Amino acid sequence: MRHLPVILVLSLLPDLLSSQDIGRKVLMTVAGDTITAAEFIRMYRKSSDTFNLKEFENYLDQYIVFKLKVADAVSKGYDTTKSFRDELSGYRSQISANYLSDKDVKEKILRQAYQRLMTEIDAWHILVACPPGSKPEDTLAAWTKTLEIKARIAGGEPFDKVARSVSDDPSVRLNGGHLGYFTAFQMITPFEDAAYRMKKGEISEPVRTPYGYHLIMVSDIRPSRGKIRVAHIMRSVPSNSDPSVDKAAEDTIKSVYRKLLAGESFSDLAKKYSDHRESALRGGELNWFGAGEISTDFAEAAFSLKADGDFTAPVRTIYGWHIIKRLEVKPPPSWEEARGTLEERISGSWLQAEAERSLVRKLKKEYNYRLNERAMNWFVENTDTLIIKGYNKFNKNSIPPGPLCTYAGQSITSAEFAKFIESKAAESISEEPAAYLQRLLDLYVSDHILNYENRVLESKYPEFRLLMKEFHDGILLFDISQDKVWNRAAEDTAGLKQYYERHKKEYPGQQFYEGTICILEQRGMEKKFYKEFMKYRNAPDMEKRLLKSVSPANDTLLKVIRGTFPASDPRLPADLKPEKGITKFYAGGYPAVVDIKDIPEKEPLPFEEVKDELIPLYQEWLEKEWIEQLRAAFTVKTDNAVLSEIKKMLSDV
Repeated sequence: MRHLPVILVLSLLPDLLSSQDIGRKVLMTVAGDTITAAEFIRMYRKSSDTFNLKEFENYLDQYIVFKLKVADAVSKGYDTTKSFRDELSGYRSQISANYLSDKDVKEKILRQAYQRLMTEIDAWHILVACPPGSKPEDTLAAWTKTLEIKARIAGGEPFDKVARSVSDDPSVRLNGGHLGYFTAFQMITPFEDAAYRMKKGEISEPVRTPYGYHLIMVSDIRPSRGKIRVAHIMRSVPSNSDPSVDKAAEDTIKSVYRKLLAGESFSDLAKKYSDHRESALRGGELNWFGAGEISTDFAEAAFSLKADGDFTAPVRTIYGWHIIKRLEVKPPPSWEEARGTLEERISGSWLQAEAERSLVRKLKKEYNYRLNERAMNWFVENTDTLIIKGYNKFNKNSIPPGPLCTYAGQSITSAEFAKFIESKAAESISEEPAAYLQRLLDLYVSDHILNYENRVLESKYPEFRLLMKEFHDGILLFDISQDKVWNRAAEDTAGLKQYYERHKKEYPGQQFYEGTICILEQRGMEKKFYKEFMKYRNAPDMEKRLLKSVSPANDTLLKVIRGTFPASDPRLPADLKPEKGITKFYAGGYPAVVDIKDIPEKEPLPFEEVKDELIPLYQEWLEKEWIEQLRAAFTVKTDNAVLSEIKKMLSDV
């Protein structure tokens, strides 16, 4: 979208307007268009925070001109073009988004995410696989199995032992179900939500995710330690390796450790001995990491280092043996620092959906939403699998007549909802039909209520109406100004040339003189040269006589220039006054004299030389001409009583 001469902010009317009727009063009409005091005050407040009578009067005149230009655009149909409608619609879509979601919920979600980001959880889990779309009986079996597993743990069996025997998570053979420490955004949302609601030592009820049912045990909760950057030297030990492989790796890493204690370079040893070639090439350096972003054993060892430059003794992880050197740490971010990242990390569509759901709940109360329970029960009883999958349709004659639900004087009929159900054609559902139908109803009703709310924004919210009016007028002003002034000044060569003809004397070219310049390229003859020049300066054969008198033996020493020459002639003195008469001077150290007989009037610079300079001046002239035409063509009526009230109100604030 283009740049408009308006400020893209949602600004409310001054508080004072809410306590007085002045905002609703009509301040003026411009070409029949009414402008309320509220609209004018809102725009004035954007231009100035304080009241000054002279500045106010100037602004009022500029505002009237602005409205006259908009009236001209409307009279010429600019507001009916597709490009105008599309652009205004685009702005409306952007602005309306702020009114069609619950901003408080967005803030609450972001704050919750920040609190989680500031907390690290050490958890274990057991997974009972149950993918989306499973049959209801399979889903029930998985849920029941999860409860049975929980009962075993509650009965005293060790969590890791049970996990290794029953968990469907492939990583359980390596970690026994231990996930280690994690923080926000590192687990699937339902899992994260459940974990952050739990207390230390607690075991959850079955938690449903797309993978199945989880049992979660929280073993520790602590504040975030921020991020750390380290270098490491690693000797790899693949899983299921022979003990001799592990012993060889351990012996090598201990040998490297002794070399470090002896003062050898960590970077050089990493390049030579580390099996992690990607980091070895950088002297062992890794990228920044925090909780949940690397092996827990590795992270715990890294964060245990007290100072930059310290390194650990050999550390065993599931990947092998490491020596870790601390390079630098940074604390957890402040709320202000984290907010932008949080907004990026939280799915925009999910965050928007949550905010919309919250707004719909509020609007249902505001608009007195009512559901016809009898009609809804009919759908539950008569919607079979064939209809859900799109293989069959409802019997139109048996669909309950009348509204299924009502709100704000609007209604959704049962027939409309039936068509919506048929259009969804779900291949399979992982929930009971009644729950599925309720979800579809919530979705359908939400769309209807939000669409209704969108349609009434201008009447419901004065600040939205005024902002849209501002965009409406701003786009029209931009478009018509382009055609009447900006583009015309650049493209109307004939008009620009006419303007040049009227103003060309304001662009004089360089000064010329008519007369004679004489230079004697011989030193020591100044007096005789000046005397002879004065004697023969008006003679027709001045050059011949002067040459005979001052340089009879060498006619190349005398330079005589007669006729018209520019004031910028390099042979003339820089400080030569533009006056008729004789001036003595030295040119390159030689005696010289100039006799100015006449000073012609300066010729204007050519059009092409001043064209670029003329364009902005021509724009100003076009603007003035246009405004004069607008004042003559359109009527402006101002209510002076309302204007006086506005002045008093603004001056008292």
